[in-house]
Amino acid sequence: MCGIVGIADFSGLSRADNAFLNNATQLMSHRGPDGQGVWIENRVGFGHRRLSIIDLAGGAQPMHDATDRYTITFNGEIYNYKDLRRFLESKQYVFQTASDTEVILNAYAYWGTACVEHLNGIFAFGLWDAHKHTLFLARDHLGVKPLLYYINGERLIFASELKAILRHPAIRAEIDLAALSDYLSIGYVLAPKTIIRNIRKLSPATWLTWENGCIRLRRYWDLASIANQGPRQFASEEKAIEELQAELERAVRMQLVSDVPLGAFLSGGIDSSTVVQKMVSSIPDRVQTFSIGFKEKSYSELPYARLAADYLGTQHFEQVIFSNYETLLSRLAWYYDEPFSDTSAIPTYALCQLARQYVKVALSGDGGDECFAGYETYLADKIQSVYRRVPYLIHRFLILPFVTWLPSTHHKVSWDYKMKQFVSYARSTPEQSHYSWRLLLSEAEKRMLWGDDIQRQLGGYTPFEVFRDYYHEVSNASALNRSLYVDTKTWLADAMLVKVDRASMANGLEVRVPLLDYKLVEFAMSLPEQFKLHGFQTKVLLKRAMEPFLPKAIVYRSKRGFNAPVAQWVKRFSARILEHQYEVLPGLAGMWTQLTEQHIARRADNGFKLWTLLMWSLWYQSILQEDLGNAPLNGS
Repeated sequence: MCGIVGIADFSGLSRADNAFLNNATQLMSHRGPDGQGVWIENRVGFGHRRLSIIDLAGGAQPMHDATDRYTITFNGEIYNYKDLRRFLESKQYVFQTASDTEVILNAYAYWGTACVEHLNGIFAFGLWDAHKHTLFLARDHLGVKPLLYYINGERLIFASELKAILRHPAIRAEIDLAALSDYLSIGYVLAPKTIIRNIRKLSPATWLTWENGCIRLRRYWDLASIANQGPRQFASEEKAIEELQAELERAVRMQLVSDVPLGAFLSGGIDSSTVVQKMVSSIPDRVQTFSIGFKEKSYSELPYARLAADYLGTQHFEQVIFSNYETLLSRLAWYYDEPFSDTSAIPTYALCQLARQYVKVALSGDGGDECFAGYETYLADKIQSVYRRVPYLIHRFLILPFVTWLPSTHHKVSWDYKMKQFVSYARSTPEQSHYSWRLLLSEAEKRMLWGDDIQRQLGGYTPFEVFRDYYHEVSNASALNRSLYVDTKTWLADAMLVKVDRASMANGLEVRVPLLDYKLVEFAMSLPEQFKLHGFQTKVLLKRAMEPFLPKAIVYRSKRGFNAPVAQWVKRFSARILEHQYEVLPGLAGMWTQLTEQHIARRADNGFKLWTLLMWSLWYQSILQEDLGNAPLNGS
């Protein structure tokens, strides 16, 4: 994994542009602690920070092909690069290194923009064609690796991180109000927006070409087409299990390619345990696994992780997070680039920090829930479809008042919160009900935060519009597959994968996600609904496929998120929030006080709302009010 940056300007690069390339490259040293490279010619320049994984001696970047026509700066890994190299060599292409980077260069020379359709991996790159004076940007199928860009006239700037682009003196850091609306509603920013106006994310499975100031965007892979085709027919469940087993083994085996030590995250859930089991069956050496827990035992998954590690015979390492995490938060806000309110960012960072002490590459079980329907929300959607038959008067005057009356428990399970959320949106459309499970602050609460002027500027926009549009892309799919598709396009791409990328890169660790191998994702989407969700059981086929290989206590344990005990933590931050003024959110102090009073009195569980406001405040202070050239020194 690496950090990349580039700039192209058809009027030619200035001294300021050259200085920007060097500064932005250095700014991302955490993404690539093993080396730095900068290449500049008249109209274009690339920067690269390297985390050496493949071809340690010969893979330095930016890299040129043998003809010097093509130059690339690349972040990621191409798992099928050896197969592609053999094919390209048969077509007389010359290779000067053993790296996967050079394979992309020659693949582009042979296939042009269609080269991305032949890549199996996680990638984001910029590639310059010196003959055609064309810049080509591309991002992997699911959006595992980030790529952001800014265009103004004849100038295009791209980078792995937002703060790197903000180093350019021509860019003003103005808040994108629609992105702010996203964040306050769901805790993250939906692509292609970023929190800064005029800086965009390149969407997953998309490439961009830029020539003479003109851009062309194209989606090269479309999971929606798989969903809309409807389910495949299998001769039997056993045949489906056999095919799933083969796909899992293929995906994990492909991602074991490395010239440095690798290990795996192990939570004791079925997703990470599946990945580790496939690793153990493919690697002769003892696999190293890593787990994080909390001193609050109701939040800790360490006993399950130990059970899985003992059963699979791994060399297991674990660490308990104590409550002195506060010094870490400003550092996380800086690393995450945009405001980000997922509390599991803290244990994810700690997990990456632990793993990096022993390995340079770690495999993760991320993506299993979106592929095989692992979240409780899919069950809730199913139950709500039945609940809608309850007569409206019973719902309105009996059930709703009773559930609203329930006191807040502030417990991890928080059944009172889930019941209130369920009943509040039970009479909504299926799309709105599913969206409601992601909601943090309501539209009314957001208006209190930013006032009437910003509300008018938004023109009625809410992030539900994005969710609704994704639902429309899969209008012919089953109800479950529609929700899985929307979650893949939103929650997975813009929150879960962002969380892991930023936390891992902050520690110089590469994280691979075999359950998001795009062919495995296609297979999962094509499964009949009963193979994913049947009755009250989630991940049906995956669980039955892994029964022979894992303890039943692991296979059939209830779903537990990788969350932090936020309700016990937020009350410590009032002073930090109230000591600052926020121009775009003038109502922040008043809402913080109101939510805190309700929370302490247990009239409502406002932990996640307060956390959302806290992380906005820390991001604002770390990115917009501090020197972008330096990461915060407090924390570790």
